[in-house]
Amino acid sequence: MSEPGVLPNSGFVLHDYVLTFAVADDARRALLVERCRGAWLGDEITPTTWEISNNLEPEDLERAILELLGDGDRAAYYYLSDTKRIFRVMLG
Repeated sequence: MSEPGVLPNSGFVLHDYVLTFAVADDARRALLVERCRGAWLGDEITPTTWEISNNLEPEDLERAILELLGDGDRAAYYYLSDTKRIFRVMLG
């Protein structure tokens, strides 16, 4: 049995997107994590991978992530399309 607020090791994805990132700057990384934890209603999978839910379309999410990336940073997000295909979007 998992602790409250802790996701089990395996199971269904319960959110709209899976986001993973490598952000070198501590302040930018902290802002991205805070957005994942707060407004994007996320669950932490690892410190740099989150399952997130929000009302953003993929293009809007992309812009929101790009605002927080600096030179050399990278991010990718995954989502299930209406056609039931998993899309990966690479940023950075």
